[in-house]
Amino acid sequence: MNPEEEDHIIPLITSYLQNEVNSEERRYVEHWIHLSESNKLDFEKYTAVWEAASKTNVFDSVDIDQQWDKFLDTTKIRQQEKKRSKNVFFKIAASVVILLGLATYFFFNMNEEVLLVAKNGKENKFVLPDATNVWLNKGSQLIYSKGFNNKERKVTLKGEAFFDVTKDLDKPFLISCNETITKVLGTSFNLKGDPVTRETELILLSGRVEFSSENGKKILEAGDKISASPDGALSKTRSYNPNFSSWRTRKLIFEKTLMDQVIKDVEIRYRKKIRIEDNQFRRCKLTASYDNESFEDVLQTFKILFGIHVEYIDSETVVIKGGSCKS
Repeated sequence: MNPEEEDHIIPLITSYLQNEVNSEERRYVEHWIHLSESNKLDFEKYTAVWEAASKTNVFDSVDIDQQWDKFLDTTKIRQQEKKRSKNVFFKIAASVVILLGLATYFFFNMNEEVLLVAKNGKENKFVLPDATNVWLNKGSQLIYSKGFNNKERKVTLKGEAFFDVTKDLDKPFLISCNETITKVLGTSFNLKGDPVTRETELILLSGRVEFSSENGKKILEAGDKISASPDGALSKTRSYNPNFSSWRTRKLIFEKTLMDQVIKDVEIRYRKKIRIEDNQFRRCKLTASYDNESFEDVLQTFKILFGIHVEYIDSETVVIKGGSCKS
């Protein structure tokens, strides 16, 4: 926002927040807000500052005449502007220069922690202040403090997320999840913390990370998988499952995969519970790929390929009966 635009819009926003605008001024402010994402963010900042100032009674400590005169002198407003009445609107306008100088204080004191929550039916992709991309799985949360990206990049994960971390050699990216800490400089990986069992699992897609618990730490390379039990015991293996982040990609890929593993991946992808009655079906193999297919469509292919029967117990649980590998 250039200085001329700022001088013009700030008093209007202040009056708008006080509900002291006419219909034409209201339309102007609302049109300005929707002109750009930057304007929208500026309006949210001014609103936050104004509300914070109101709650902390900052206006009660302002000398109206003194601050208004300073405001006029600083912005070199035309002499005739000084004749306007000094009601509550101008009281706020006179203080706005001081308040904007304190914007960071008020804004961040209202937001000591930033909480990102995955919503149903949404992509749930978030961009952090350092340009790191984060995808949160359904029901997951990510928390970071107001000082993120100043001296360190530290977040707390509750649930499951896929991270594509922006590289910064001077500021390692730290993730606290259950009883573990993951330290990275710039990489992509899937991290899952089970809130019930307190088990934590990380699968590294690219780059290099340090994964630690109270029992030690291990360095992971691309393709590694590590699990941490509630007592901190670490188990590191190689990951050969391409579907570890299917909840994010909405894709499933199987190459001569045993149906026992296929069903596990399908359960994770669609958040369903699937029971198999016939153990013979577990030993069948599947080569197929699914790209954003519905759960019902996936089951339909199983019916065609293996001749299974499906019984729905409820919206979250199904039972698979029968099934022949030669179908």
